[in-house]
Amino acid sequence: MSDSSGDTFGSFKDLAKALGRGAQQGGDDGADSDDDASELEDRGWTLERADEGEDLEPLGDYVYSGETVRQRIDARPSADGPMTSGPACYRDEDSDELALLRSFRIRTRFPDDVMREVGALGRDPVEADWQGRLDLRDRVIFTIDGADAKDFDDAISIEVLDDGHVELGVHIADVGHYVQPGTALDDEALARATSVYLPDQVVPMLPHELSDELCSLVARRPRLAYSVFMVFDAKGRRVDSRVAKSVIESKHRTTYAQVQDLLDGKDTEAAREIAYLRDELQRLSDWTRRQQQIRDAKGSLRMQSSEQKFVFDANGNVERVVEAARYFSQTLIEETAIAANQAVGDLFRAKGLPAIYRVHLEKDAEEIEALRATLEKYGIRVPEKDRLTGQDIGHLIRVARRKPNAEALIQRIMGLVERASYEIGDPEQIATHFGLAREFYLHFTSPIRRYPDLIVHRWLWAIESREDEASDELRSHEFLADLADTAAHCSVKSEVAEETERSMKRLKICQLMSGHIDERLDAKVIRVSRFGVDVHLPAYNVPGFIPTRVIGSRPRVEGSTLTISKGKRLLSFTEGYPIAVVVRSVDFILLQVLLELP
Repeated sequence: MSDSSGDTFGSFKDLAKALGRGAQQGGDDGADSDDDASELEDRGWTLERADEGEDLEPLGDYVYSGETVRQRIDARPSADGPMTSGPACYRDEDSDELALLRSFRIRTRFPDDVMREVGALGRDPVEADWQGRLDLRDRVIFTIDGADAKDFDDAISIEVLDDGHVELGVHIADVGHYVQPGTALDDEALARATSVYLPDQVVPMLPHELSDELCSLVARRPRLAYSVFMVFDAKGRRVDSRVAKSVIESKHRTTYAQVQDLLDGKDTEAAREIAYLRDELQRLSDWTRRQQQIRDAKGSLRMQSSEQKFVFDANGNVERVVEAARYFSQTLIEETAIAANQAVGDLFRAKGLPAIYRVHLEKDAEEIEALRATLEKYGIRVPEKDRLTGQDIGHLIRVARRKPNAEALIQRIMGLVERASYEIGDPEQIATHFGLAREFYLHFTSPIRRYPDLIVHRWLWAIESREDEASDELRSHEFLADLADTAAHCSVKSEVAEETERSMKRLKICQLMSGHIDERLDAKVIRVSRFGVDVHLPAYNVPGFIPTRVIGSRPRVEGSTLTISKGKRLLSFTEGYPIAVVVRSVDFILLQVLLELP
C-alpha cells in the first residue's frame, strides 16, 4: 500500500477508517444514518417496523417480525476477543493479528446463544434427516479441493446418459437444513455474511462444528446436500437441469495436485490412489474445456492470476512467501460451480421470481474513455468500440504481460472493471455479470462460507416445495425490502473481508521483514507515483516501498518513469527495471516495508 495520501495512522482503527471499511460506530457495515437515509431515497421504497398490534405476515418458514436486517445484526451479542482455535497469535488478546481483525470489526468468537444451538445438532445426520430425499449414497461422488481445505461444500458426479449426453451433478452442502430462520445461528451468519480467509487462519461464517464437520461433505460419511443436475449435449450446451434435496456419501476427498497428476498421466502414489476415478475425471476435464470455449466465444473474462502462499514454522512465524501452484484441475471446480450457479439463477428467472444475484456492471462509457487515454500513455491501446467485453480486458492483460512493467499495467487495466456486488433482480430488471458474460447469475455453491448462497438455498427449496405460496411471499414488499438490505450488507461484508485478507497478508510480510532491517537487496520497480516507488523484493517474494521524501525532492512522473531531484543529480526510476535497495524499517500501522537507496 503506497503512501499516497500523506496521512498518518495511530492505530489499526485509523487505518480502517482511511480505507472506508467498517470503522464507524453503529453497525457492521459502517454506514451512518445520513448514508442510510440517502440509500432509502435512491432505491424508491422504505422499510418500516411493523406495529405491535399488527397482524404478522408469514414469510418462508418463519413469521416476519418486522425486524430489519440492521436490527437483527445490532441485536447480536459482542463477538470480539481471542479465538479458541488456530495459531497462538489468534488466541492472544494483545496480538497484532487480533488488533487488525478488531479494526475491521471482524467477529472472531461465536456467542453462547449460537453454541447452545450448535450443541443440539449432533455430529452426523441421522436416517430420519434424509427421509424424502434423493438417496445418492451409492453414486460415484467426490470432492476436489486444495490440500489444506477443511470445509468441503461442493461435490461432483458426472455420467454419460444413454443418448450420449453428459449429466453433471453438483452436490452442495444443505446448510439451510441446519441454519434455520429466526435462530441465533442464522442471525450470526447474517452478521458475518462471509468467512474470512487469512494466511494462517479462517474466521468462519459458521462454527467449526458445522463448517468443518456436520455441513462439510467429508468422505465416507453421509451428508445432506442440495443437488443440481445438468444435462449437456456434445457441444457443451446445457439442454436440461433439475434440482433435488439429497443425501450423499462422497467416495473420495481428492486434491487439485492429485487430480492433476492423474490427468497428466503421472505414475505417482497420489494418482494411483484415485485411478478408479480416471473416467469421471477425464470426462470432467473434456467438459470443462468445452465450457471454457463457450465462455470465450461469449466474451467472458478469463485471466490466470498468481496467489501468494505463506509458509510458517512450528512456532507460527512466517518462514517464507512462495507462489501457490496453479493447476488446470482447479478450473474443473470453477466451471462446475459457474454452471450450477447459472442453472439455479435460470430457474428463478423462468419462474419470474426475484433473487439475490451476483451483479457485475460494465464500466461507464465516460470512465472508459478517461482510462483509455491514460492507458495509451503506457503503450496499451484500448479498442475503440461502444462496449468492451471481458474478453477485451483479458486480451489487454495478455498484451501487458509481455511488457517489462506488466504488474503496473495490469493494475491500471483492471481500472476498466467494476467491482461485483449482490443485488436484487427480477425478469424485468436484468441482472448482468460483465466478467462472466452472463445474465441472472447468482451464488449457490458455497453456503458454508457465503450468506447469499444460504438465502438462495432457502428460497429455492421454498418454491420447489410449496411453489404458489412461496412465490407470493417472495414477491411481497416486506420480503423484497429485507432481501435488498441483506444483499447490500453482504456486498459490504464481502469487500471488508477482502481488505482484511489483504491487510493480514501485509502484516505477515511486515513480521517477516522486521528481521531483515539494514539488509541490502535487489529489487524490481513495480509502479511509480509522485509519492514514491513500489518495488518487489525477489529474495523474499514480498513488496516494499521507497517514499519520495527519502530520495529527494520535486518528483515528476512521465509515463512509467519517475524522476526525482537529489542535490544536483536527477534520479530516475522506471517500472519493470532493477534497482538496489536497503530495508530501512517496517511500519506496522501503514503495513509497509519501507526501503531506501544504498
